[in-house]
Amino acid sequence: MDGAKLAGGHGEGPPETLRERKKAQTSRDLVAEALESFTLHGADAVTLDDLCLRVGVSKRTFFRYFSSKEDVAMTPLQDLWREFLRRLESEPQSRNADVTVLSVLHDTLVASIRECADRDSNWIHLVRLALGLDAVHPSFAAHNLRFCDEAVQAALRALAPGLGISVTDDPRLRLLLDMFLAASRGAQRTWILRTDDNDSAESLILLVDHTIGALSASLGLKAPRL
Repeated sequence: MDGAKLAGGHGEGPPETLRERKKAQTSRDLVAEALESFTLHGADAVTLDDLCLRVGVSKRTFFRYFSSKEDVAMTPLQDLWREFLRRLESEPQSRNADVTVLSVLHDTLVASIRECADRDSNWIHLVRLALGLDAVHPSFAAHNLRFCDEAVQAALRALAPGLGISVTDDPRLRLLLDMFLAASRGAQRTWILRTDDNDSAESLILLVDHTIGALSASLGLKAPRL
């Protein structure tokens, strides 16, 4: 997809060399400046030239890291789903056979939120800014949803073999992943609307717990009588 690659994220462990550390710092600076500037001044009012000038890099350097305004602004959310997929694909041996797939998805998302927050003390604040842009700018929301759909496809490939499910013949796993994604986005939208919450991973996790926990009950809602 256009710049939102599932591999090669911006927070996958400490860089090993000085050059890698500088590149990682430049990426972080661009993300932080973009989110702060887009939120304060409006995404349409801040050009890529403005952003690069504020960070002290060229546009050519910008395009080594990102493909667009949407790509740089949605990076904190993309990093969350990259971590989610990394855990989903690397930890199948630790799952109890009696645990539901929904529980695995929930626990993996919660662990991913904590990992991203622990890795970067500013991440949860940047996530809040990214979600704010996602909520009001259709192009940012579309970019984020496209990345999320890529993540769902990757999750399908990771989980289907162990479940013995054919994703072309059995719709249950795809439906579950789509509902899980919708619930996680619903939790995120509620989180940024709550003015009483601080920028904390645990406040987001509480809403993730609540919203995903309501999935099963939502399927049993009775229609009102007309």
